[in-house]
Amino acid sequence: MATLTAVNDSNYTQEVIDSSQPVLVKFWAPWCGPCKMLDPVVETIAEEQDAALKVVTINVDEAPDLAARNGVRGLPTIALFKDGEKAEALTGVQPKESFDDLIARHA
Repeated sequence: MATLTAVNDSNYTQEVIDSSQPVLVKFWAPWCGPCKMLDPVVETIAEEQDAALKVVTINVDEAPDLAARNGVRGLPTIALFKDGEKAEALTGVQPKESFDDLIARHA
């Protein structure tokens, strides 16, 4: 099972903005049922894309400023960052293929 890095205000710049590889960010909250449903999909992507993509999580309850700064209006939101910029984001539970397509569009 892949280990996902938990990102917060203190390590956001290092883990997401300054990353040399694309970063898939899962914005979630502990009380969010759909977020839990998406966990296995995100973990599978992390395992499959291990060499090409960093996968991290941001708990919006612990980092509301990061959620606001990135325009997160619903949970779960999965955003792909490339070269320190948000390239695209998807909100809600979606099939793995949607996230595979998102990654392929920005690879």
